[in-house]
Amino acid sequence: MAVKSTAAASALADAFASLSVEGKPVTVRSLRERAGVSTDAAGEWLRTNRPARDVSPVPADVLARVLDPLWSAAVAAARDEHAETDAAERAALVAAEADALTELAATLTRAETAEAEIAQLRRELAELDTRRAAAEAARDEHAALTAAATKDAADARALAHSAELLAAEAQATARTLREVLDTISKNTKDDTGKK
Repeated sequence: MAVKSTAAASALADAFASLSVEGKPVTVRSLRERAGVSTDAAGEWLRTNRPARDVSPVPADVLARVLDPLWSAAVAAARDEHAETDAAERAALVAAEADALTELAATLTRAETAEAEIAQLRRELAELDTRRAAAEAARDEHAALTAAATKDAADARALAHSAELLAAEAQATARTLREVLDTISKNTKDDTGKK
């Protein structure tokens, strides 16, 4: 009975490879547990795909002449790929550093501009404080002058009222004196005319 599912066959092949790499014994039970398949499927796959035990070892001396150029090419390709990866990573790091430095320069420029604006605003604020203090002093002076003028006006009104009263009194006195003088004058004329 052949293993029907290609997914199961693939899982069994992966399990066989990982057990072999780990140096663990490849048995039906370990293969079944690692691949997550039935015991029958693991046993059948193992019977079909287990390497034969009566095969002689790989002739390393004979294959070395064939494999050496392939190994050398593989190592050179790996070095080239590693160098390209390093160069790409280095270029990315250099670009990131350049971007960071550009951003830092822009940030420093913005900070310097902001500091200059803050200094200008502080100067303007100090000037406005000086103007406000001068305006408050002028207001206080005007208020004092207004209070003094109001007092002087009140005093002048009081003096004017007193003067009006004195003038009215003087007029009344003058009228009374005129009447008295007229009466005396009339009486004197009458007395002189009778004699």
